[in-house]
Amino acid sequence: MAEETQGSASDAWYPAPAGYWVPAEEADRPDVWPHRFGDLFRAPPSDANGTPLTTSDGRPWDAVMVYSPSCEVISKAKQSDSVEVVRVVRLDTQDPKAAAAIIGGWQERQGRIGVAYAHTVFLAAVAGHPTHDYPMFAHLKSTVRVALGDLRAAGRIAALTHDARIAVIRRDLYYRYRWLVPIEEVKAAEIDRISNDPHFTPPRPGWAPDASEENAETHG
Repeated sequence: MAEETQGSASDAWYPAPAGYWVPAEEADRPDVWPHRFGDLFRAPPSDANGTPLTTSDGRPWDAVMVYSPSCEVISKAKQSDSVEVVRVVRLDTQDPKAAAAIIGGWQERQGRIGVAYAHTVFLAAVAGHPTHDYPMFAHLKSTVRVALGDLRAAGRIAALTHDARIAVIRRDLYYRYRWLVPIEEVKAAEIDRISNDPHFTPPRPGWAPDASEENAETHG
């Protein structure tokens, strides 16, 4: 169901599908592209409490998206430490009308434009991937904690780009707080956060240079 807002359907929620995922050769190397919020992983067999991650009819979950921590997954964390993840579902499990609304993020209802399925985050197909080359969505109502070691063992499917991460953060803000924040404001907040974090694990997005280095050059 759409939720009434003062939004506009011309205000796109998501980037183009080609802008979602970093190149596979980088995603395959955590030392090049660290595990971060929004990354897509194969679902571990069970959560941190040993409960199987299966659907109501016993099928394994299709995938999970890293939900917390909200930055990079600390490389020095213990394998037994837990990470919050969101269940990821194939888009073709939905009827065509619902699928279209999930892709766009907006839906017209009784002449008003509203947020469609606020608990969903559209995830583009991972082009060329042997098992996940199809559109998906993250189901923000379905979260669990899994052992970091189990998540790493399951393996990352794709690494989210910095630009796509802004879209996921924006969607999450609306789901959690019903704050409809313009995408430019979310990006500005990320620029401020990343630029002023001297310990941010590279690669940095091109739009958020290290502020300390810029200051050094200015005063050098």
